[in-house]
Amino acid sequence: MTSNVFPVVRRAPLFFMHIPKTAGTSMRLFLETQYNDRDICLEEGWYTVKSLDQIAGKQLIRGHFQYNLRQRLPPDAKLLTVLRDPIARTLSSLKHLQRDATFAPEHSLTKGRTLGQIIRMPEVMTPQRNIHAAYLCASTPPGKVLELLRERPQAAATALDPAATVDLACARLHEIDFLATVEELPLDIQNIGDKMNYHPAAYFPFLNQDPGAKRGEPELTNEELDILRSYNEIDLRIYEYAQKLVRLRRFETAMRKLVEAGTYQVMDRDFEIDLGNVLPGSGWHLPEREGSSVWRWTGPGDHFSLELPLRRAHDYEASLQFSAKDDFVEQDFKVMVNNMAVPVRFSRHHKAYIASFSVPAAAIESTGGFCQIVCHAKASIPPGDTRSLGVAMRRISFVCRAAGG
Repeated sequence: MTSNVFPVVRRAPLFFMHIPKTAGTSMRLFLETQYNDRDICLEEGWYTVKSLDQIAGKQLIRGHFQYNLRQRLPPDAKLLTVLRDPIARTLSSLKHLQRDATFAPEHSLTKGRTLGQIIRMPEVMTPQRNIHAAYLCASTPPGKVLELLRERPQAAATALDPAATVDLACARLHEIDFLATVEELPLDIQNIGDKMNYHPAAYFPFLNQDPGAKRGEPELTNEELDILRSYNEIDLRIYEYAQKLVRLRRFETAMRKLVEAGTYQVMDRDFEIDLGNVLPGSGWHLPEREGSSVWRWTGPGDHFSLELPLRRAHDYEASLQFSAKDDFVEQDFKVMVNNMAVPVRFSRHHKAYIASFSVPAAAIESTGGFCQIVCHAKASIPPGDTRSLGVAMRRISFVCRAAGG
């Protein structure tokens, strides 16, 4: 009698760089269900590896290894990592350290102490310093790491490679195939699964959480928060950059789907935005009309955006014509193009303002031909109107030019 077995195609290789206390246990459980157990490297980190042969040929590596492990992986192996707000990550690590004797050797130093007291202990806090940076900037060849750990068994692998800088970490963020943050992880799980042909995560529990987290935490003093920031001075800057990069990548993926579906098209000439139609952005109220005139108030809130597919290898000149309240200040109107601040030039047309700025080809290229323009305009709630209103947009136009033209 012949038995038929449900077929599952072998998944592409992946290295999940598990930074401690970044929902890694949950992510690992999700990833492990996507691979045959024989294809999974079960080593937890450098300290359990005797030889790099234990890693060679595995399709899934998911442990506390740093970026330098990538030097020994095949070129087609993708890299995934999850980052977390550095202050929240450090607090989670300290509480885990205090309750779990196996977590780190500093456990014995924390017994019977309050969180505020632990934060003031350099011998506990130093190993927690800038963990994101340590993982991202690690550059020592993997073979050398194993040699150094054999000589110094108690050393942390991250302490063996101290050259951590914001610039290097941010450059490596761009080289990571799948980047996510704990705070918005559910938004990225599906995208990772789609690109890696994983089974979708209908159930994604957050595991290994602090059992006391739901009871509420005592407030930390300003002094204690300052101490935490001092141990995360590099990580805080990296995390701010990473958040912007993750959101831009998410935006790029969404825009590509809209273009592929034919919902949006790349204009091959100068164009205007129809303020009376569906508007490609957010932070806008419904259109208002008087005769042939159409305008839209921005709001609620101080920010509004436009997200558009644009021609690659071309610069654009954007112009926003709007009216504003009497307290409008030109210097307060800011524009970001794909996370880059651009200078704004103002002119007047009768009583209306015209804000003009450049959209450089390099910015468009950085996100695969898509452009996210985020504007800041002070919003207020007028008497008798429950809406938060910024400026009343009258016209939006884009002039296309060859790059450098």
